[in-house]
Amino acid sequence: MPGISVIIPTHSRPKLLPRAIESARAAGTDVEIIVVDDASADETAAACRELADIKYVRLDRNQGVAGARNVGILVSRGEFITFLDDDDLRLPDSLDLQAKALDANPEVGFVCGAMIMADQNYQPTGEVTGPRHSSGDVFRPILELDFAVMGLSTLIRKECLLRAGLLKRHLVGIDDWDLFARLAELYPVFVMDEPVGIYRQPTPGSGQGSSARAIQLGRVVRHQLQLLQLPRAMALSGKERREIRCCLVNRVADTLLWNAARRVPYGEFDYACENIAVALKLNPLRALRPGAYKKLLETWADKAFVN
Repeated sequence: MPGISVIIPTHSRPKLLPRAIESARAAGTDVEIIVVDDASADETAAACRELADIKYVRLDRNQGVAGARNVGILVSRGEFITFLDDDDLRLPDSLDLQAKALDANPEVGFVCGAMIMADQNYQPTGEVTGPRHSSGDVFRPILELDFAVMGLSTLIRKECLLRAGLLKRHLVGIDDWDLFARLAELYPVFVMDEPVGIYRQPTPGSGQGSSARAIQLGRVVRHQLQLLQLPRAMALSGKERREIRCCLVNRVADTLLWNAARRVPYGEFDYACENIAVALKLNPLRALRPGAYKKLLETWADKAFVN
């Protein structure tokens, strides 16, 4: 029986898939690679037949990323599970490193590492994103969106995942955040500083689901209200729950303004305006602070100077 199952959902991107698979192979010594083809309408099936040592599962109807991941979980045989998008990469030996951490900490539900940010051509941007909190109880930071966690950066104990419940298909783009919140409610988390993967950052025109950041973050704000109904959250005082709510709304508003500032220099004004509009809707007082637009103006000035 394999120790680790790597679940790779894919939809009509056969040219990206082999690179993701090879990175998963290099990441661990006892790995089962499961490719879930989410009803691709191109040559994905034929491309997968050319790939050795993978478990290929074809879905006849599109289930979305969460649905495809759930199918992968149900057919997996590994003790540990990780999710890898078809356009992201795992770093060599990273799965073995995280598996050792889980073996050494049997009470932990999942281990989380850092991610190297890259552009659409997989060139590192110089940014490394990872959890800023130490190992242990990270339920509240996850609820506040203050704990950088994605499927790419984690290795999950399968029995813990099944206890917490499968991914929810209707939470498009935030299904993994919801899952990690439910896991963190039940189990402590092991945090490691080492990068474990390369995240291919979306752009407004990249076609990646995560490119619609304003929509996703608006969904985060709405769904947090449901997460605040979890037993551990309900055990908090009303004041603490309001603080958690305020922290998340402010963080989302700030993130939207930061996203706008990053895209303005590239002339992506529609994208920037959409982010600013959602920030204003969420928290007008915070979004209207003069300081909130400082970065936007700085990046605009830098771009004008370069041109």
